[in-house]
Amino acid sequence: MSLKNLAQVNTKRARESAARSFLKFIEDEGVTWEYLEVCMQRENAALLLAAVVDKFGMYLAFKEGRKGQLLARYSVMQYYRQAKNWLLE
Repeated sequence: MSLKNLAQVNTKRARESAARSFLKFIEDEGVTWEYLEVCMQRENAALLLAAVVDKFGMYLAFKEGRKGQLLARYSVMQYYRQAKNWLLE
């Protein structure tokens, strides 16, 4: 049993939606997940990860939600935080 199994349902759902949003972001940018994984294996992985996560934050800040409005600040920060933690695992 891992710590992930002990997390609350809301936390698991937030992590899943953040991961989906991040994968949609890299798809919109025209980058494959496999390429990103290979780049993260290199010695400059920290710089790459910082640049990708910063760009993802900007993507979220200007992303429109279902109703055509920008996402709420809390939602943007939650997605950003969850995606960053997901990438660091």
